[in-house]
Amino acid sequence: MGAGASTTATENDEVGTFSLSSSQTTTTLDDVPENCISSLMMRFDPQEICSLARVNKAFHRASSADFVWESKLPSSYKFLLSKVLGQHDLSSMTRKQIYAKLCRHNFFDAGTKVSSSVIFI
Repeated sequence: MGAGASTTATENDEVGTFSLSSSQTTTTLDDVPENCISSLMMRFDPQEICSLARVNKAFHRASSADFVWESKLPSSYKFLLSKVLGQHDLSSMTRKQIYAKLCRHNFFDAGTKVSSSVIFI
């Protein structure tokens, strides 16, 4: 037991045991700050991030942070979106959406050539 549990324990004279008060709450994964989860996710592969997003709502929100996906994008992603995909307005897209768009099959030369993806991880 931790220090918090020892302050809420009361001694039962009849039995000689300790019991915890009913006001103590349990800690869950939802109690971990979202920015801490996001910082950890920066170190994972995109597939692992997507898997962790299914754990709970806090992990899902953390997995959508722009700085998590910006770390997965190539430094030239703005150029790629404008030249290869013809996308100029990046303000309406999250970094996660940009990553997904760059990972799709892309057509070149009026649709006669296909690249499997722009991002090579």
